[in-house]
Amino acid sequence: MGLGPADRVWVSPSEWVRSQVPPALTFGLCLTMDADSVFVVVNPGSSGGRRRKAVSGLLAALDAASVPREVHHTRGRGHAVQLAREAVARRAGRILIVGGDGTIHEVANGLLADPAGPMPRIAVFPAGTGNDFFQMIGGGRSPAEVVAVLEGGAVECFDVGRVRWGNRERAFVNLLGVGVDVEVLRCRSRFSFLPGLAQYLAAFLNALATFRPPDIQIEVAGREDVAISGRTTLAVITVGPSIGGGFKINPAALPADGKLDLCHFPGMKLREISGLVPKVIRGTHGESEIVTMLPAEEIVIRSRGDAPLRFELDGEPIAEPADELRIEVVPAALPILVPPRG
Repeated sequence: MGLGPADRVWVSPSEWVRSQVPPALTFGLCLTMDADSVFVVVNPGSSGGRRRKAVSGLLAALDAASVPREVHHTRGRGHAVQLAREAVARRAGRILIVGGDGTIHEVANGLLADPAGPMPRIAVFPAGTGNDFFQMIGGGRSPAEVVAVLEGGAVECFDVGRVRWGNRERAFVNLLGVGVDVEVLRCRSRFSFLPGLAQYLAAFLNALATFRPPDIQIEVAGREDVAISGRTTLAVITVGPSIGGGFKINPAALPADGKLDLCHFPGMKLREISGLVPKVIRGTHGESEIVTMLPAEEIVIRSRGDAPLRFELDGEPIAEPADELRIEVVPAALPILVPPRG
């Protein structure tokens, strides 16, 4: 089921690195810039703008630490992609993302649009609703702690997912979702006054009232023993362990292991779904016989019905539905600044 060279529309920086050095040396290797400048991308609308005071504190902490910086505010959806490309063009050594998973998603796609050459080391100040990507990084959330990571953190090369549908292609930094997750995103605005996990849970319960499970088929490369087809409540493919601000959907997933992780829930009745929700929050749902969980490098999801698939990437619904989604991991694609381990 391999995607094949002819299917590859763009090449990530990590793949460019792998083409220049022996394969045995390439896993976990990112090519980064050495410049000291910090290119700050701020999404003022993240989490409904509720963290403006914290963002001001962050900028003050950068000034107190004499960190050279220039601040750029996003002006709407897609603008962070352009800002990331500008950061690469200006050879910024570090990029600090002030926002949530959606902002990180845009910045990553902007950085990965350049097929070769170094990219900035990436730091994150969590200002979104769920902040599941930041949970993969770990460490404190205060301005001082984030500045400390920005200045003295270690670099870990995180994987990303890559999805193709039709003639389109995009990277995702944590999540691709099909099923009720898409309906949840449509309902979340009604509960914007709630914090991350509570907001997702409220929207999830609300979405179940109108949700109709899509009929899909899933193929996993190298796993002919895995047969998944039929009505589906939720199918998610993740880089890391959590979605929705803390639902431990793939608790064993690691962001730098060269794998994606699949979790699939078949079509279920409301009573069955309600019984599984607490287990998903704890990360113990894998004990259920109806749940399929496994690591994978390549996955294909197809619609078996008349309607194309609606899906989401990193908490953002994609406007263009698809008859088929072809997904693969791109190992060691993003150089992320993390707290020193140990």
